[in-house]
Amino acid sequence: MKKILLTIYPEWIKISNYRTFWILSGLYAATLVILLFSLQSILDNITVNVNNKSPLPIPSFPVYAFPGVWQNLTYIAGFLKMFPAFLVIILITNEFTFRTLKQQVITGTSRLGFMTAKIAMIIALSLVVAVLVASTGLIAGLLQKSPDYNLILSPKLLFIAAHALELLTYMMFAAFLSVLLKRAGITVIVFLLYSLILERIFSFKLPDNISRFLPLEAAGNLVPLPNSSLMKLFGISFSDYTSWQDTAICFGWIVVFTLVIYRILLKRDL
Repeated sequence: MKKILLTIYPEWIKISNYRTFWILSGLYAATLVILLFSLQSILDNITVNVNNKSPLPIPSFPVYAFPGVWQNLTYIAGFLKMFPAFLVIILITNEFTFRTLKQQVITGTSRLGFMTAKIAMIIALSLVVAVLVASTGLIAGLLQKSPDYNLILSPKLLFIAAHALELLTYMMFAAFLSVLLKRAGITVIVFLLYSLILERIFSFKLPDNISRFLPLEAAGNLVPLPNSSLMKLFGISFSDYTSWQDTAICFGWIVVFTLVIYRILLKRDL
């Protein structure tokens, strides 16, 4: 345990003195919180505009009511998960660009220790974002008129953990590309190309029972689209829980990415 802490502590020192990281993290956190707190007013405006033009009345959707708030906010927060992935890309590729990884290995840091520190940083980032989303949901829910306190602690609270796993899977994929490609620019391009285009093509072409095993597809499935009064009006219903199969697939990919990263670090000339 002491050896692990000694490996992680220098990583924290580097991050704590890296102004760019804190600026980007602050912008991401502010954007996330503002978006989540504005979600109800955004949906209400859309509902009013649609009702003014449609003969079929669209019911309002209480975003912050317990226990649905946990699924609603984690689903929306999932659209911003690309930004923490960019932070991971910057932090890891900088180690290759400025040759700090080579210097660390020369001074006694093992490659396993380097990987452990980076994974610990990714896990910590996932947990911090999940806590931020949970805090936002709790505050927004308590600010509603007559909140049902008995529903705060419900099975839907597990969507917070599902969102943390979603972020972890996404960032481990970013870490894998960062170690493989070593340069921030090319890593960002490949990351965007795969996440926005290639995997969507694969998902469209492959049968559903196969496409669900794609890494980012599995991560995106952890928090399904919330049920709403509009969907129920048309007889459409979505899942109210996280599938254990998608959870297992994500953990499987995290293990794969970890093993491949370690293999690359062992075989590559730094």
